Amino acid sequence: MKYLLPILLCVFFAVKSNAHAIVLAPDTSKPSLKSITLECQKTASIDTIISEAIAVGAPTYNEGNYIGCYRIYEGAAYKIIYKYGLQCEQIKEILQTALNKSYGAYTSSEKAWIMRVAFDKILGEPTRTK
Repeated sequence: MKYLLPILLCVFFAVKSNAHAIVLAPDTSKPSLKSITLECQKTASIDTIISEAIAVGAPTYNEGNYIGCYRIYEGAAYKIIYKYGLQCEQIKEILQTALNKSYGAYTSSEKAWIMRVAFDKILGEPTRTK
């Protein structure tokens, strides 16, 4: 709060004297979900791929076939990266990060959840476990 007045005064005098002012903006190094959808014009197609993967993968997981669910999610992620990765860099980054993490020493169930969390992040939905 004590730094707010000097900043406001600097901006006021810069504007009043027609000088160029530096505008402080929030950190944009991490993409927000809104910026992801604005950057990528293929979000409807990507949403469809993810929704279809979840529609098949979730019941597969619930039947106890965790590796089957993971493979469905993995295949959907690779399809999105292959088809839309150049136009949708932030989505590609989210999926590639999840894939790289899933190659670690995790159980099949954990791998499926790693991918599901990435899908939910892209869809802008909270991850639900039930």
